[in-house]
Amino acid sequence: MSSNLMGIGLSGLQAAQWGLTTTGQNISNQTTPGYSVQRPVYTEASDRYTGSGYRGGGVSTTTVQRQYSQYLATELNSAQSNAGSLDAQYRLIAQLNNMVGNPTTGIASAITRIFNGLQTVANNASNAAMRQSALSNAQSLADQINAAGDQYDKLRASVNTQIRETVTQVNSYSAQIAQLNAQIRALGQGQPPNQLLDQRDLAVSNLSQLVGAQVVRGDSGYNVFMANGKPLVVADRSFDLTTVASPSDPTETAVAYAGLAGVAGATPPQIVPDGIALGGQIGGLMTFRSQTLDPAQSQLGAIATSFAAQVNAQNALGIDLNGKRGGALFTVGSPAVLANANNTGGATLGVALADPSQPASSDYTLSYDGANYTLTNRQTGQVAGLAGSLPATLNGMKLSLTGGAMNRGDSFTIQPTRGALNGFALTTASGAAIAASSPVLVSAGRTNRGAASVTQGEVSAGYALPASATTLTYRSASPTSPGTLSGFPVGSTVSIDGTPPTVYTITAASPNVPYNPARGASLSVTGGTINHVSLQITGRPASGDTFTIAPNPSGGKDGRNAQAMSNLVSARSKGNGALTLTDSYANYVNDIGNQTKQVQMSGKAQAALVTQITSAQQSVSGVNANEEAANLLRYQKLFQANSKVIQAASQMFDTIVGIVK
Repeated sequence: MSSNLMGIGLSGLQAAQWGLTTTGQNISNQTTPGYSVQRPVYTEASDRYTGSGYRGGGVSTTTVQRQYSQYLATELNSAQSNAGSLDAQYRLIAQLNNMVGNPTTGIASAITRIFNGLQTVANNASNAAMRQSALSNAQSLADQINAAGDQYDKLRASVNTQIRETVTQVNSYSAQIAQLNAQIRALGQGQPPNQLLDQRDLAVSNLSQLVGAQVVRGDSGYNVFMANGKPLVVADRSFDLTTVASPSDPTETAVAYAGLAGVAGATPPQIVPDGIALGGQIGGLMTFRSQTLDPAQSQLGAIATSFAAQVNAQNALGIDLNGKRGGALFTVGSPAVLANANNTGGATLGVALADPSQPASSDYTLSYDGANYTLTNRQTGQVAGLAGSLPATLNGMKLSLTGGAMNRGDSFTIQPTRGALNGFALTTASGAAIAASSPVLVSAGRTNRGAASVTQGEVSAGYALPASATTLTYRSASPTSPGTLSGFPVGSTVSIDGTPPTVYTITAASPNVPYNPARGASLSVTGGTINHVSLQITGRPASGDTFTIAPNPSGGKDGRNAQAMSNLVSARSKGNGALTLTDSYANYVNDIGNQTKQVQMSGKAQAALVTQITSAQQSVSGVNANEEAANLLRYQKLFQANSKVIQAASQMFDTIVGIVK
């Protein structure tokens, strides 16, 4: 009996020792990343049959089992993947928001200074110093826009670098998981290798933060797949990702699926499109680039293009300080066209902006399916235009092909305004080039007896003026009745504003245009020696009163055209009556700010979810110091109690031996 009692005590002593060892292991690893708390699993040892019945055999320590929930681990990995994506987006979009949001040294203040400078020139157009100061403000804007283009390029290069580094990490974790699968499987069906299992789960957790990973448990271990279904790990084999230059835009790094690790070049890399939601940091980097960085650069480029086009167009309607017609003050980069590296046709695509003052503010893809040419917005994926043949004008862009034809499946990337930032520059360093003066001067005759007045006149694109003055004469049958204006060049057309406008063609037989003194008239003259000239007459002239349309003799010393350029700051865009140049820039800044806040809020919500799931997961797998301290005391008492059993058995044995002696 003492022998059996001794065995029972020894089994209990051994069980207590396993408990103390496991508890000590838990306590020492409570800060170890990925460690899952372990618990010894006890079972009752087999009983022995005797004539008096079954006799207990003590306790058996079956195994040491880690506390682990596959469900919570899967949920946590998914939440970490989303959090990693949002964190990557926020880090980059916050940089972009800080870059464009400076209210005192940014582009917005530079635009304001230009228009303020033009207003100063309008007030004193002959002052060379003021002209040079206005041009200096223009150079500051060009420097600001160039700097913005450089910052965008650096941010894109940073994204490319981070994508390459992240892909390297993904491959490392995939290889580690495959190796752990092999090690765990080699140990067979014996006691679970808890340390290796923890290492594998930690590797999967780290991998899920880099790229969305779906884990399927099999007999051979973990099989890990990306969101697009491509495997990263299958049993003891890992599959690599790689990076290549994007075939649609070589300035951007694309993620590609390379296939089985260690078999370089066995299969061509399969590029993962930006539209595939890869999740994790890689997904966040690609989303930031395609949904924020590229569109924002194109939008700012569109503002720069529109600004230059509007100022250049107005300057062309004036006379500079040397008495010459105004030229372009600014130049911008031309639309960029990138042929897809996989094109099989020999075509070259030409792109020109139909109206540079209203350029497209996104990037596009032009693809050919063998029958139709489709223009697609690269940010939204929506079709922006469709044509059965080229040349054609789609979404404000004139498209044409040279050098061959597009084959089925060929495509081009069109960046209408992205290059405007780096290519934005002044065309002159001389303030005299500001065409401050209007080329036309309309005036009332000095001997007029009536109460009519006339504006000084305006011109529009394509204007023409004869070298000599043209005199308009008002005739009326009586002082109170409407009369007519005559003297317009034969062959011209006179349009009087109204709804609809009234149009008169001037011929030798019909040289007169009605004028009603009660309403006045806004006149536009086109089609003759006077072309694209407008003026406004108000009040009641006397019969015989005259009005003269003549070239302005001031030679750049009148500031009317500089005033018109200054007014562009508040002029509504032709294609969008709700926006001015400053409105457009404010919207650009606000869009980026709103995106930043949205990503930040989403990131905080996702981080809270990760914290919540982590708390639930740690309640199962984490080490609780208080619980382990209690277990330590419990196993210590168990050890002491079983020591007493052995001591009792030993004393009983000694007594029996003494009796025999």
